[in-house]
Amino acid sequence: MISHHRAFIARRRTERPSEEYRELTATEWDEFLAHFELRKVALGTCGRDYATPCQHENACVRCPLLLVDPAQMPRLQEIHANLVDRLQEAKDQGWLGQVAAIETTMAAAAQKLEAIRDVQLSRPPSTSACPTSAGTPDEAAPIRRTEH
Repeated sequence: MISHHRAFIARRRTERPSEEYRELTATEWDEFLAHFELRKVALGTCGRDYATPCQHENACVRCPLLLVDPAQMPRLQEIHANLVDRLQEAKDQGWLGQVAAIETTMAAAAQKLEAIRDVQLSRPPSTSACPTSAGTPDEAAPIRRTEH
C-alpha cells in the first residue's frame, strides 16, 4: 500500500508545475506564520485552514472550528451566563429572532463546555491544552517537501 501511495504521489508531482516544489521564501514563511497568529482568539484558536477567511463572521462561540483552550473555561462559562441573561431579555421583549440566535449560541457554548469537561475527566492535567490541536509551525523547522 505504501509503495502504491508513493507511486501515486510521484505521478501527481510530474503533472504539477515544478515551481510548486521549491523552497519557500522568507516572506512566504512569515506570511504563513502570521496566519497562525491571526487564528488566536480570546477562547482559544480558530482551526480554519491556511489562507482561508472566517466563514462564520467571527461568531467564534458558535463555530465548530474553534479549538477552546481549557484554561479559558471560566471565560466561556461567563459568556454562557451572559447569554442566559440576554435570552430572558429577548423573550421579555418578544425579539423572536434574537431568541433563536441566542439559543443557538448557548447550545454551542454548552457543547464546548461539555467537551472541555470530558477532556479534563479523561486526561491528566499535564496534557496538552487541546487534544486535537497540531499547534503552530516551528520557525526552526520549516516545512519542506521531499521526494520519495
